Amino acid sequence: MILLAEAANATKKGGQDLIGGIDVRVNRNHFGRQTESFQADLELSFLPDDAPFPGVFIRAPVVEKILPNVQGVQQAEQQVAESVVAPSRSVKDEAAQRATSREVEIMGVLPGRLKRAVEAGGDVPAAEEAGDVIAVKQGNVFGTSFHPELTPDCRIHVWWLKQVLQAVNQRRQSQ
Repeated sequence: MILLAEAANATKKGGQDLIGGIDVRVNRNHFGRQTESFQADLELSFLPDDAPFPGVFIRAPVVEKILPNVQGVQQAEQQVAESVVAPSRSVKDEAAQRATSREVEIMGVLPGRLKRAVEAGGDVPAAEEAGDVIAVKQGNVFGTSFHPELTPDCRIHVWWLKQVLQAVNQRRQSQ
């Protein structure tokens, strides 16, 4: 998801460039270093059944903020310390413009981190925990903090292929 974000913080100077496409700011390596990787069962309502999805998190970013949809560079994000901002996107194709002008949809959240800290004796106000945003979609761009390709569960891939087919069919009908 970091590559697709319009802005990322907690990054190194000269580190990974962004290509953008999703109007979010992510916090890079939110869960820590590679040695702190983990797997969690995720409740993803867009998948066809109620079975949890096994999310594999490796140096994973999380969405820190949903950004406004703007043409060009996210200029306000350039003022955030230690942030990297994607270059200006120029949209020439009408269908691509419609796809990037949509709102960001939150597709998955990892709940319970604060609640578990409280249960372990931490002094954390967790009454209204929202959780960490770990999957988003904007138009025809989808990003996750976890690695669906590292599990034997193919439901996200099947869902995404259906999204692609639906978009192709809609484009054909509009021509």
